[in-house]
Amino acid sequence: MSIESTLKKFSESESISGFERNIREMMMKEMKPHVDEIRVDSIGNLIARKGKGSPKIMIAAHMDQLGLIVKSVSKDGFINFETVGGWDERVLPTCKVRINGSKGSVVGVVGSKPPHLQEREEMKLPYKKKELFIDIGASTDKEVEKAGVSVGDFITRHSEFSGMTGSRVTGPGFDNRAGCTIMVEALKRLKGFKGTVYFVGTIQEEIGLIGIRGATFGIDPDVALAVDTTIAGDTPGITDSESVIKLGKGPVLGLKDAVSFINPLVKKWLTETAKASRTGLQFDIVSGGASDSSITPTVRDGIPSGSLLVATRYIHTATEVIDMKDMESCVKFLVDAIGSCHKYFK
Repeated sequence: MSIESTLKKFSESESISGFERNIREMMMKEMKPHVDEIRVDSIGNLIARKGKGSPKIMIAAHMDQLGLIVKSVSKDGFINFETVGGWDERVLPTCKVRINGSKGSVVGVVGSKPPHLQEREEMKLPYKKKELFIDIGASTDKEVEKAGVSVGDFITRHSEFSGMTGSRVTGPGFDNRAGCTIMVEALKRLKGFKGTVYFVGTIQEEIGLIGIRGATFGIDPDVALAVDTTIAGDTPGITDSESVIKLGKGPVLGLKDAVSFINPLVKKWLTETAKASRTGLQFDIVSGGASDSSITPTVRDGIPSGSLLVATRYIHTATEVIDMKDMESCVKFLVDAIGSCHKYFK
């Protein structure tokens, strides 16, 4: 299976924070033939081990994506919801969604008051979450109940993966199905390395870096690397002072996020590996956002950590865009980095 096929399958999986089961089962099936041990921990993280000995490396990619959750149902059959993760709520109106109910998936639309009925001043303002609702075609709360939808059901974006011009693709949940794909594909190619590598699919990253904490404590690695997405700054309206990251220009090394800096030895390891393998690295410094590697330095005595990122347009919206050339270069670079890790961490 090609990287693009894997990404398509993963991105169309309906799995949000707190409901990662679908993507976890897909990833386990892909990973199991290529590892020595694979398991699911007590809170739902997927943990696979390959090799033995030192150094002990942890590669983590969060499995969850943004979504919604059913909060209440009105008497006339409309569904009130709460967001799961850091949505840009301006993009929610008219989104098609799937509600994972007790009788299967139910399609709905995020509705709002039409512009024809809004005052001029109303039309200048973005909708507030409390003004939005989900319409599944029901006329009463009893019809919603009959469809198998109830309070607490998870809701995912109803979108599909599509090719674009050249090597660009678009689809839902690239944050972080792109990272999951890179990790899984690197695992499949990894041979002849020294040490032990743990490949971890983490839960609930989008709502507070939840899953990575216990997984890191249990594994106690010598070094940790998160594989995730980052903001591409190559679209209109974004200045170089905000982001210089571009699609198609290769892997991105996260140097700083909202809560952490890359460990100096991790930076040395990855930049020297990139130079030796002739991989062009981009460097990311941001004031907002975080990844699983932002919290691993606080676990136990502190784990040297960093993040390998892939440039992504329109993060935290219903549909995102990446370049498959970046996906391929990230996979190759991750394999090279694991192969050279023993030179830096003992």
